[in-house]
Amino acid sequence: MIHVTLRVGHPAGVHARIAAQAVLLASRYSASVFVRTSGGTASLRRLADLLALDINQNETVELVADGPDESAALHSLSAFLRAADDSTEHLNDGEHNE
Repeated sequence: MIHVTLRVGHPAGVHARIAAQAVLLASRYSASVFVRTSGGTASLRRLADLLALDINQNETVELVADGPDESAALHSLSAFLRAADDSTEHLNDGEHNE
């Protein structure tokens, strides 16, 4: 199990479209990935749970990944959530290098 703390960069926070993109991205990995905030914890495979956290721009969150491809999953998802715009670039790449 590995984790990383990051600040969400999307201007509107993790709204419906960004949350859906994060869930789609997480589904590419076999690792389980969770996001923790001061408001609770949600699986990045459950859209409703992620939206319920109501994550805003510049909010600090922790991503936790566990599984055979945990490192790749964590790298990709953390880069996506840090993004400063609503670009879908990370979904198209498959792999994102910072």
